[in-house]
Amino acid sequence: MEETRQKTLGNGHFPAILRFIAVLLMSGILPYLWGGGNVSAQIRGIYVTIDVTNASLREVLESIESQSELRFTYPDEVKSILTKVVTVKEKNVSATKILDQILPGVGLQYSVSGTQVRIHQAASGSRDVAQTVSGTVISGTDNSPLAGVMIYVEGTNAGTITNGDGSYTFTIPAKSKYVTFSYVGFDTKKLHTEDAELFKLVSLVEQNNTLDEVVVVGYGTQKKESMVSSITSVKPSDLNITSSSLTTAFAGNIAGMISRQTTGEPGYDSATFYVRGISTFGSSNSPLIILDGVEVLSNMLNNMPPESIESFSVLKDAAATAVYGSRGANGVILINTKNGRNSEKMNVSVRLENTFSLPTMVQDVADGVTYMQLYNEAVFNTAKETGTLHTYQPFYSADKINGTKAGLNKYLYPNNDWYDLLFKDFTVNQNLNLNIRGGGQKVSYFLNAAVSNENGIIADIEQNPYDVKMNHQKYIFQSNVSANITKTTTVGIKVNAQLEYNTRPIEDIGDLFYYSMRANPVRFPATLPAEEGDTFVRYGNNASWDTGATDLNPLAKLARGYGKRYYSYMTTAFTLDQNLDFFTKGLSANLTASFYNYTYSATYRTATPYYFKVEDGSSLNPDGTANLITNSIGDTGTTYLTSTDGNGGHRRYALQASLNYARKFGRHDVGAMFVYRMNEKKNNIAGTSEENLLPYREQGMAGRVTYGFDNRYLFEASFGYNGSENFAPGKRWGFFPSAAAGWVISNESFWDGIRQTVNNLKIRASYGLAGNDALSERFPYRSIVAMGEDSGFYYNWNSQGKGPKITTYGNPNATWEESKKFDIGLELGLFNALSIEAAYFTEDRTGIFMRRTSLPSSTGLLGVTPYGNIGRVKSHGLDLSAVYNKQLNKDWSLSLRGTFTFSRNEVIEKDEGDLMYDYMSVVGHPVNAITGVLIADGLFTSQEEIDNSPKQQFGNYTVGDIKYRDLNGDGIVDGNDVTTAGSPTIPEIQYGFGATVKWRRFDFSFMFQGAANVSLRMYNMHPFCDASHFGYGITQYIADNHWSEDNNRADAAYPRLTSQMSSNNTQSSTFYIHDAKYLRLKTVELGYTIKKFRVYLSGNNLFVISPFDYWDPEKGGGHGLTYPLQRTAKIGVQYQF
Repeated sequence: MEETRQKTLGNGHFPAILRFIAVLLMSGILPYLWGGGNVSAQIRGIYVTIDVTNASLREVLESIESQSELRFTYPDEVKSILTKVVTVKEKNVSATKILDQILPGVGLQYSVSGTQVRIHQAASGSRDVAQTVSGTVISGTDNSPLAGVMIYVEGTNAGTITNGDGSYTFTIPAKSKYVTFSYVGFDTKKLHTEDAELFKLVSLVEQNNTLDEVVVVGYGTQKKESMVSSITSVKPSDLNITSSSLTTAFAGNIAGMISRQTTGEPGYDSATFYVRGISTFGSSNSPLIILDGVEVLSNMLNNMPPESIESFSVLKDAAATAVYGSRGANGVILINTKNGRNSEKMNVSVRLENTFSLPTMVQDVADGVTYMQLYNEAVFNTAKETGTLHTYQPFYSADKINGTKAGLNKYLYPNNDWYDLLFKDFTVNQNLNLNIRGGGQKVSYFLNAAVSNENGIIADIEQNPYDVKMNHQKYIFQSNVSANITKTTTVGIKVNAQLEYNTRPIEDIGDLFYYSMRANPVRFPATLPAEEGDTFVRYGNNASWDTGATDLNPLAKLARGYGKRYYSYMTTAFTLDQNLDFFTKGLSANLTASFYNYTYSATYRTATPYYFKVEDGSSLNPDGTANLITNSIGDTGTTYLTSTDGNGGHRRYALQASLNYARKFGRHDVGAMFVYRMNEKKNNIAGTSEENLLPYREQGMAGRVTYGFDNRYLFEASFGYNGSENFAPGKRWGFFPSAAAGWVISNESFWDGIRQTVNNLKIRASYGLAGNDALSERFPYRSIVAMGEDSGFYYNWNSQGKGPKITTYGNPNATWEESKKFDIGLELGLFNALSIEAAYFTEDRTGIFMRRTSLPSSTGLLGVTPYGNIGRVKSHGLDLSAVYNKQLNKDWSLSLRGTFTFSRNEVIEKDEGDLMYDYMSVVGHPVNAITGVLIADGLFTSQEEIDNSPKQQFGNYTVGDIKYRDLNGDGIVDGNDVTTAGSPTIPEIQYGFGATVKWRRFDFSFMFQGAANVSLRMYNMHPFCDASHFGYGITQYIADNHWSEDNNRADAAYPRLTSQMSSNNTQSSTFYIHDAKYLRLKTVELGYTIKKFRVYLSGNNLFVISPFDYWDPEKGGGHGLTYPLQRTAKIGVQYQF
């Protein structure tokens, strides 16, 4: 006879209102989220807390029942076994972990049916014959497959390890009883050979569950549950990069990070990023980046392959960054690469990718025929404006237009599509990554090598003797080795070397794209036929439209030479870790010596193109060929190359020593850290100035004290104390303290009744100071006097005196910026599946370092103004992240994730000099606001409207020109009517959301990423001419929607066309400010795993939705004719063995 025991939910003294909420959640939300998934998945998701000493097995089972919906049944013969006593000390762990811990040792096992768990005796013996089993091993945390899990039968040689997809197959010898599954970082699990069904899907529980997850913090680590600072820990697997640049994956993936990519140029396509937005207008708003304990440039972060990253933490509030003192105000990014691990077999992983890359959006330029027709319209408009219509003649004749339209001859009627001549539709890139990981009890190692080969979309010019194609190659090497030289002493060394080789045209890449619109499409052919004896290419050209001897031929500019650049980055960190338990338990020490070196060298080789002009006497033959008369024009070409070179770089040495203490006394957790650090930076190539000859030196101390009571009440205090030789004596040291507190509500006893539903609830708050010592001027406290300079004083009417002159006026009170940061956060866990983190933050940045705009002339400084800490910016915002993981059943799993970041800043104080009107000030506006613009009210559509409007003082204007607003009401629109308009040029809002679905061997994932509250201002895109040059082309969007007599609309995309520059229509104004918000499909990936192989197809930047559609809005303002962002299609293979 079996005994079945039913118990009601253990309420105890649970408050009535919370019982009501618990019932509501369980009855409404719980079924929806769980969706009736299979029971094995459900029991793995039930977390309980057991803290008993010498308690019977039956009491442990009753405790599990009181905390969950599980009900245990067992036959009579098991009752006596359940009287055996055990000791269990587990907090918020899976119920399966408890059962796997207490039952096998007494000969019991269990099976699950619904919420019923049947306890029964294990088979008395073992199978008499060998059996072959197969299945998959997954992580109980996120249901991802685990590769390299050791599976063995104790006492035999039988065993195997799981493949890359977590699958395995092996034969269990006859008379075996248990099979063991072992993996570093996870609890070991044993299965009885009789339970064949359990081998199909084996879930291992991480030794540290979600709440015990270790997060890397400043100069140490902390358990996530006890952490009270605002730190985002990013899984390297979430950084699905679109190229070989890691930073392109930040946008939408990291809560609290604002990131923007403005170019897709190979090797230079990294994103700019800001922790919680921008909070200063000083010389630096970039976060501090620490790689394996070494301060590095963002270039090294950008080159890191995700496979080599162990942890990636973004430190955001003062509690997290105060220990970095004067370097932490802009946030800190900590990256630790992987270490080796103790394993019986070396693990090798390979990733190979082939990528097709093409632009996301290409701005169309009008063809030659459209250009000529519209230029004639512009000439007509200019003649009408200037009253010379009676002498008007079309600039381009009908014969020229019709001949070009008919394509009679490309030399006499050229119609150059410069973009098509300079660039190709797509290119192909390759990436390879190999890592090896392993070790034993004494020595462990991790090695990683990555190679990427990226090509640009520069066209292949076959007739050109020089290779001007774009190519960027990266070679990344990581070598991490650690050795346990004694039981308490570990030494390690981490070496990261990054080599980059870049080949490119000598002409600036951005200029080449601009030339596709800047160059005239019909004035001359791109090239001319070669003649006998030529050893060079004949490039077409014509007399300059304005200045100089020749016009602009973009193809010749591309072909005139090439450059080769070499970059080298290297870090080396030697660490010594000493356990000092022999002195006092919980004490340890660390010593780190590090070296960082960056070098750059370049060689540039150029030649002068041979230009030829098609003379007027050339004629067209009936068969379409041409009798060409050509003559050399401009400078004489050369067939030899001239060379120039360049170099640069710097190196940094650092020494760091720390003491750490962590110990638990009953329910009291106590921790402390103290660190001393010094570093020195020197330029590899010294300049002629004293600043370049002298080293940059810093030193400082930092400390942190943490206390936790019963995993419920948390407190932390930290400080940074830093010195910098940049400032005058007495101003060189700064103290930056912080304090934080937290309350883990879900660990209170009154929470027991709903812990299964709300498994985690924590609130935290922090306040503190951080600094920013990145200045635009070195040694700002000293004055510089140049001798023998023009004094600015005259004698004998026109003779200027010579003598000493102050060129820099020092400020002995100059010091670093100071940031006061406040943060309040919430962490919420639901159903052991959904994790939500939210934080609201404020920052008050004072003492922003800037140069004064003006000084009274009575000072006699002749325009030389001192630097000072006189700026102030306030900012606030919200960052939010949510992750939902669920194993639906044996075949299906689902992961959802999303982030949201809002950051807004406001300039409070800034030296702007004397402003005539308040609306001209940037105070009260964001740091990256668009300033100094006129407010445009569309286009004038009638002379009557012009007569009834304020007079505009920007040259002649007429119907079809931009109408501006008179802000000061004086009846005149001039430079006194400029103000600040639009949203800032850096997004205030950035977000991302995506999902991963796995079904058997298939996996599919996608991610959308977007930005809002962002504007861009267009400039330098005006057709036909600017203030300096004539002969420009015209972009298609202007050709399609500009003001004309037939399109007399105030909201036309562009004002009337003119053949001379219209000063009125080229003013910086809101007419050219656009909403640049967007939503893009950032990544899509489909994969299939076959044992140790995974094959996948992925796409990046597949489409973008935005109200601005002239070019990719993420590129920002300007003319849009720069290297475009790239859309990629990728096929890859991963292999693990």
